[in-house]
Amino acid sequence: MLASWEPLSQTIGAYVFAVVMGLLWGSFANVCIYRMPPSDDHPNGLSVVTPGSHCFACGKPVTWYDNVPLLSYLWLRGKCRACKASFSARYLVVEALVGALFGLAWWFAMVPTFQESFDVRLLRFGVYAAFIVVMVVIAFIDLDTMLILDKVTYPTIPAFYALGLLLPERHWWDGLIGAGVGYGIPWLIGVLYKLIRKREGMGLGDAKLLALVGALLGWHGVVAALFGGSVLGVVMTVAMRLARGRAAPAAANDNAADGDGAGDDLMHTELPFGPYLVTAALFYMFAEPWTVLNLL
Repeated sequence: MLASWEPLSQTIGAYVFAVVMGLLWGSFANVCIYRMPPSDDHPNGLSVVTPGSHCFACGKPVTWYDNVPLLSYLWLRGKCRACKASFSARYLVVEALVGALFGLAWWFAMVPTFQESFDVRLLRFGVYAAFIVVMVVIAFIDLDTMLILDKVTYPTIPAFYALGLLLPERHWWDGLIGAGVGYGIPWLIGVLYKLIRKREGMGLGDAKLLALVGALLGWHGVVAALFGGSVLGVVMTVAMRLARGRAAPAAANDNAADGDGAGDDLMHTELPFGPYLVTAALFYMFAEPWTVLNLL
């Protein structure tokens, strides 16, 4: 029955459907990003279910017509209709990002390159879409708080292991080995780094994130995410240090004169690693069918 819908899968309408679904799930991702992290008032975070969407400044509930993904932010110019308090542009960015990634996932899943049945391609899109939402939530929470929350990783590791078993290229051991390697490598790196440098390096939150990646994508995905994330991290760190050095040369000279070099401060700046791992993992998820690693 589903096969009869296959001719529609490459139409513009199908891609619009995928993007709209992404915008809706992006809106939910925003809720998770802002409510799940712990705070002083709510050490365990807030519920993502209740209360409904409301303005954090005045508390007024957001009506359905002011809660349309992407469009509401634009026509309200990023402000609450009632009190005119400004909403973060992050809402817009997350919704647009998830919408774009859903459209990309639809394209990768629906291109009949590998002679998969339409049912399998639909299933692949569903798995990709779920992975995208979880990865975006983890990345943005890590950006805000430098935390990768156990309440996100713990339930999703077994969930994505089970989802991976639905894909024809996965064996039952792929996800188990991947999760073990994903957790084990960062844990070992962290232990060695602490022994050598006498300070914390990679946190166990990153290990749990890589275990999640491995549960779905296997050990190949872990290696790709760790290598790609490390390259991105180095590039971004160097770029940020160069930008800071150019922005405040006078401050750097003053610090150097006082014996407190700006370079030392930059060298010890802590940056969240999760967003880089997420970026590399998503890239690998899309690229996997075309990689040599997948043939090993």
